[in-house]
Amino acid sequence: MASPVTPSPEAAPSVSSIGRIFGAIFSPKPTFESIVKRPDWLVPIVVLTLLGFVMSSVLAQRADWREIVRTQLEQSGRLDKIPQDKREDTLDKGAVFAKYVTYGAGLVGTTLAILISAGIYLGAFNLIFGAGLNFKTAFSVVSYASVPGGLRSILGIFILFLKDPSTINPNNFVASNVAAFLSTDSPKWLMTLGAFLDVFAFWSLILTAIGFSAANPKRIKLGTGLGVVIGVYVIIMLLFVGLASLS
Repeated sequence: MASPVTPSPEAAPSVSSIGRIFGAIFSPKPTFESIVKRPDWLVPIVVLTLLGFVMSSVLAQRADWREIVRTQLEQSGRLDKIPQDKREDTLDKGAVFAKYVTYGAGLVGTTLAILISAGIYLGAFNLIFGAGLNFKTAFSVVSYASVPGGLRSILGIFILFLKDPSTINPNNFVASNVAAFLSTDSPKWLMTLGAFLDVFAFWSLILTAIGFSAANPKRIKLGTGLGVVIGVYVIIMLLFVGLASLS
């Protein structure tokens, strides 16, 4: 008698990169489990870079850079040191420089931030917990975990078009962090600290922890992942706060 044929289980359908971008927001755990099985990073990097560059371009065109440079020079006490006959030229050159820096940051800032973060997290999880991860997996996880930053860019674009150019603060126009609610004459270190306490940044940290815990669930529990990513973030935050307090 012939033994019954057992049908082989169907392979789970492959999720597209665009589907993973939405999945990172609405169903992060299964999405990151899929990402670590088949790592990819090109699409999220392109999408995030495009959104970041569009937002930076709108910021570069909409903000009153001349007034922004004047305010920064006044707050630092350097404006009074510039001879009266050279102030207008200094403000004009400063405005042009700030505008081009804004374009450049929008073009390469996202990729650089993800590259550096992926390298730091890879080192931390492999050295401390022996996770045995490779860079492609780490880079893919951090790329998709950065999707909240893309949402911030979309929100920022709308806000920039709605705001009066004279009221745009290039360092904080989305108002998603504590710094947005501090007085403009607050100490620089406090403003820097407040900027790190950001809703979208915290969202990305949680997604990063979920992603790395999916990469090696035996060695990286979710709580462990959260501890590492938050610890790295706090160290970087303290470094920038310390530098701000010295300036």
